[in-house]
Amino acid sequence: MSSGEKLDPLPAAFILQPPVFHPVVPYVTTIFGGLRAGKMVMLQGVVTRDARKFQVDFQCGCSLHPRPDIAIHFNPRFHTTNPHVICNTLHHGRWQAEARWPRLALERGDSFLILFLFGNEEMKVSVNGQHFLHYRYRLPLSRVDTLGIFGDILVNALGFLNINVSSLGAKAWVAAAPDFPRCLDRPRTPSCPRQPMSHQL
Repeated sequence: MSSGEKLDPLPAAFILQPPVFHPVVPYVTTIFGGLRAGKMVMLQGVVTRDARKFQVDFQCGCSLHPRPDIAIHFNPRFHTTNPHVICNTLHHGRWQAEARWPRLALERGDSFLILFLFGNEEMKVSVNGQHFLHYRYRLPLSRVDTLGIFGDILVNALGFLNINVSSLGAKAWVAAAPDFPRCLDRPRTPSCPRQPMSHQL
């Protein structure tokens, strides 16, 4: 690189954590600075053609033994007669009451863009530009510092964003979903590695 060549800067929407491209699943990573209201996690990928289920876990730590608390467990299931999504919380090794959403907006083999938006009291999820669910926190969001992705998906990109929800409006963030992948579709720079080392369970 010549001394006069400028690096392509990360978009202003990114926090200090760079995006991750094509991680191997299962994939576990630290969320720099933890979660707080106004953060968004963007997951772009493909459901495998023989998928049974996959899950995205927002965890309170990354230990194996004892198993960490899971503040938010997002679990689409395809192997049942009626595909659906389960959300739940694991606290002190015990699952709490399941929350279930029918009419899953994904099928085996589908590409997807899933946005997880974290508010003061609940998480909102959109799938391919459509609001899908909201899940009230059962553990403090401030405890979440780890993201785990498991199951039958191929991940193309994982992004961590700061979103000013008040400036977008209550539902405008969902309508803006098709624009978010552009944040990841940029020339690779030393600040934006293509394939960081994954941490497998």
